[in-house]
Parts: sequence; C-alpha cells; structure tokens
Amino acid sequence: MIELARTHDTPPGLSYVEDDAQRLARFHDAGFDGVACQLGLMDIPDLDATLASVHRVLRPGGWFVFVIGHPCFLAPGAALTATVAGRPAVTVTGYFDERFWRSTNPNGVRRAGNHHRTVSTYLNALVRSGFRLEAVDEPIAGPLLARQQPLYREVPIFFGARVRTPEG
Repeated sequence: MIELARTHDTPPGLSYVEDDAQRLARFHDAGFDGVACQLGLMDIPDLDATLASVHRVLRPGGWFVFVIGHPCFLAPGAALTATVAGRPAVTVTGYFDERFWRSTNPNGVRRAGNHHRTVSTYLNALVRSGFRLEAVDEPIAGPLLARQQPLYREVPIFFGARVRTPEG
C-alpha cells in the first residue's frame, strides 16, 4: 500500500514511513499532535504495546482516533439470521473467547485474520495506557452498505473512539 501511495503526488510535508505499530521506533517521543488508526488495531497482536507506543509519540493533550470492526457483531461465531418478523439479525457465540481468527468465507473481509477482543478489552487497554476517553461512535451504515448488507441497518459494523493524552 505504501508503494502504491508513493505513485501519487505527495502533498508537501507528507511522507510515508513503514514501522511496527507495537514499537513506533522510528518516531520521537511527543512528536505528534495526533494519530489515526483505521481498521488496524484488531490486526496487531500486542494491543497494550501498540497503545503505549501511540501514547509515547503524542504530545501532551494529543489525540488518538481509531476505528475497528465492531467486536460485538464481527466476532468469530457470528452468524446472519433473521427475526420472526423477517428483519436481518446476527447471533453471536464465543464473544468472550479472545483469539486470533480467520473467516471461513473465502470472500469475507476476515480471510487474512485478525485478533478478536471484547469492547472492554479495548477500553481498558486505553485506560492502562494513560488515555482519556472523549467520544465513541457506532455509526449507522450508509445507503450503499445498507443496500448491500441489510444487517448493518440493524447493528453497527464499526466501533470508533477518540481519546487524548493528559495535558502537560
């Protein structure tokens, strides 16, 4: 993806860097105002190390925004079903069994695998790392996704949060 990004015109001041999110060794302490992570935290084995690294590279009062696949509904063992009234629904078993998993659907989004964690695991890891929670969101599917996947009119596909480091 970085190689592909480099084929496009790069805005002034923007550079692409490859690093291990669990360490962020190429970045100085307190070097950033903000960090964003789109659909990545669930792919990283050591959540605590990653959050500690993000906290380390943020300036006092810095923000961290992330979005993950919603752990309640994109869980191993989740199965599409319908209510008695015919509305799309999902059943979930094994939610509390945190583990690495891959979808059995060869066309599914989890064919590469990810780390299933509970919502409380994510939130408690943020607290342990010294972040202060500012906001969370479970967005409703937009029109295209809702048409393609009617289940996401009923339950969120994503979970997002914004947190901050303490002010100096």
